[in-house]
Amino acid sequence: MTRNYLSILAETIRTNWDQPALTDFYLTEDGTAQDTSRGNHYTYGEMYAEICRVAELLTSLGLQKGDHIAICGTNSAHWVVAYLAIAKMQGVSVTVMHSLMPDEIARLVDFSDAKALFTDEDLWSELKSQSVPQVENIISLENFESLASGTSIIVSSASSPSSVSSASSPSIVGFPQSNPDSLAMICFTSGTTGVSKGVMLSYRACNHGVDVSLKTLPNKQKGNYLSLLPYSHISGLFVDVIDQLLKVSHVYINQNSLYSENAIEIVNPYILTVVPLYLEFLFQKHEIPFGGTAIQQVNIGGAKISELLGESLSKSQTTHVLLYAATEGLLFSNTSPRTIYETNVGKACRGIQIRIASNGEILVKGENVMLGYYKDPEATARKIDQDGWLHTGDKGHLDEDGYLYVEGRLEQDMIVLPNGENIHPEDIECKINALPEVSESIVLARDGRLVAIVVPSSEYRETSETIETRASSPSTSLRRTILRAVNPQLPLFSQLYDVEITDTPLAKTEKQTIKRYLYK
Repeated sequence: MTRNYLSILAETIRTNWDQPALTDFYLTEDGTAQDTSRGNHYTYGEMYAEICRVAELLTSLGLQKGDHIAICGTNSAHWVVAYLAIAKMQGVSVTVMHSLMPDEIARLVDFSDAKALFTDEDLWSELKSQSVPQVENIISLENFESLASGTSIIVSSASSPSSVSSASSPSIVGFPQSNPDSLAMICFTSGTTGVSKGVMLSYRACNHGVDVSLKTLPNKQKGNYLSLLPYSHISGLFVDVIDQLLKVSHVYINQNSLYSENAIEIVNPYILTVVPLYLEFLFQKHEIPFGGTAIQQVNIGGAKISELLGESLSKSQTTHVLLYAATEGLLFSNTSPRTIYETNVGKACRGIQIRIASNGEILVKGENVMLGYYKDPEATARKIDQDGWLHTGDKGHLDEDGYLYVEGRLEQDMIVLPNGENIHPEDIECKINALPEVSESIVLARDGRLVAIVVPSSEYRETSETIETRASSPSTSLRRTILRAVNPQLPLFSQLYDVEITDTPLAKTEKQTIKRYLYK
C-alpha cells in the first residue's frame, strides 16, 4: 500500500527542522531584487508549529473531523499552512480559484457546504456582500484572524514566524492517519461560470499522486524551488508545493509577477514546473532562457505544446519532462527527461492503466481516480464507467511501445488555453449575445488568446449608419463596447483579448447551431 504523504511529510519535518521551507517571494518595483520586508518565511519547524496553531484555531471554533473548510486566496506560505492545518485536524479542504468572480466564489463555497473560509482580506472586501449563509467563520490568510463581523478574534499570528519554533519540537511531529478511502479534499475543475464541478479526492488518490510524483520527477535535495502554479489547481498544490516539501526544497512562492524572468535569476531554482504559456513567454525573450541559471530540468503540463514551442525546446537542448494530468485523477503519464521534443506524453505512471476507447477517447484507471463529483451523481456516472475507467474527454492513441499521444478534445466546443484552463465558449457567448448591439457571436482561441467574432444586431447597424463617429469607426466602437461590458463579468483567465466584427451571419447547421469547425 502507498504510504500516506502526511506521514512522509512528518518525517521530513523532523529530520529537517531548521532547514528553510517556505518563503513568500516579492520583487521590488523595478523587478530586480526580492522585497524581504513583505511576506512570511518559515523553516520546516516553524511551519509545523504554525500548522499546529492554526489546527487548534479551527477546533476552538467547533470545527470537527470531516468538516469542509474552504481556501480561496493568492498563493502564499499561509495558504500552504492553512491547507496542512485542515489536514492536521482531519477536515476536508475545499480549494477555490481566487480569480473567479465574487458571486461565483460565493456560489462554490456555498455549494461545497464549507463551514469556514480562509481568504485574502482584499478578496473578502468583495465577497462579504455575497450570500454564503452556512459559513460562520471567515479567516484571514494574512494573519489567521477573524474577518467575519460578530465573531471573536480566533488566535492571533501577530508574532513573527521565527518566534513560533519553540512551540513544538521535532520529537512530537505527526499527522493523524486517515482511512485511505475517506474524502481528503474537494477541488473545482477550471471553467467559466456555471460549469465548475467539485472533484472529490480520497487520501488514497492523494497518496498515490504524491508517490508517483516523487518517484518519476526526481529533484535535487535541499535545492531552491520557484513555485508558479496556482494552488487551487491540484497540480499546483501537489507538484509545486507538497512534492517539493517532501524533497526538502526551499519553496519560494511567487507573489507578484508570474512572467518575470528576474524571479528565476534571483531564486536560481534547480528545477521548474510550468504551463506552456509561461515557457513560450521565456522563449520569446531568450533563445535559451535558462542560460547562466541552475535550472537543469523543466516540467511542462496543463495544456498541449505548440509546434513552435516544441521546436524551441529541441533547438535550445532544454531538458524537459512532459506531464499528462487532470483534476479528476492527478498525474496519468509523464515522459523521461529529454532534450529533443517528441509529441508523446510518455507511458502510464506506476499503478495506472491507460487504454483507448473505440471512439478514440483516452481512458484511465488506478488509485488516482477521483471518488466522483460532489453532489452530482449523474455527472459522475458519465465520467466514470461501471468498470472504474475515467473518461478523460481527450482523444489520443497508444503506440506499440505504450507511449501515449494526446490529439485534442472529444468535446470540440471546449477550448483548452496554453495556461491549462478549460473554457466553455458558450458561457462567454451568452454574455456577449445579451448585449442589445449583438445579434450572434462565436468565441474561439487564436495563438492562445480568446477572440470573439461578433455579428451586430440590425438595430445597431441602422443606428451606427446614421451617427457620425469622430474618434473611431462603428466597428471599433462596438468592439470597445463589448470588451468593456463582457470582461468584467468573467474570470481573468477567460476574458476576451479581442473582438472581430462581421456583417456576415455565422454559418449554421439545419438545427441552427453554429458550425464551429469552420472558424479558426
